[in-house]
Amino acid sequence: MKPTGRRSASPCRAGSVIIVAVFRAERTRVIGVVVVGGALLVGCTHSARRSLPPATSSTTLGRTAATTTTTLPYVTYRVRPGDSLTQIASRYRVSPLLIASLNHLSNPDLLAEGQVLKIPPAPPLRLAVRPRMGTQGQAFQIVLTGAPPGGPITFEVHSPTSDFTGPQHVASADGTVNATYQTGANDAAGTYTVVAKGNTGPIGTTTFVVSASTPVT
Repeated sequence: MKPTGRRSASPCRAGSVIIVAVFRAERTRVIGVVVVGGALLVGCTHSARRSLPPATSSTTLGRTAATTTTTLPYVTYRVRPGDSLTQIASRYRVSPLLIASLNHLSNPDLLAEGQVLKIPPAPPLRLAVRPRMGTQGQAFQIVLTGAPPGGPITFEVHSPTSDFTGPQHVASADGTVNATYQTGANDAAGTYTVVAKGNTGPIGTTTFVVSASTPVT
């Protein structure tokens, strides 16, 4: 057969398969397949020199990203006669509201003897002074976190030459206590030690440094 370089095709009938080919002198190359009457037409082309575009996949992986839920550890406590939620919370250094929420207590004031409560972990105790370094006559902020909610807290400040005990504070519901220590212009320079005390004694300590406001000549 003499090569013509033309496409040959046969009439389309439903359900039939049409192979569109280009005849060359040395080979025959199939450039498209068309299924007539089916739900899908694939590889239809109008140019003998144009090849079919690569098939693309629209498959969506059915893999779902794994999620993890972190559950905070807790301890259990069995209610004894005379117990109150405030007392229990103070004993474990947590907020009464957290215990009530964790145990779905509709009335936190009503606890039954023998009732088992889940107690969330206590926040870490931290005592900090800001700034950590300053000059004579400067005010320093003392911040205590993780204290027993509603518990009494006092701060002692020990300077190189004297000791000072501040007034009593009451820890907030989240266990935070804030205080201010004001140094004097003639206070001694050096390292100051802050001690936080609760009902059971010291619960935290930290230091800050006071330097002379005017360099000594």
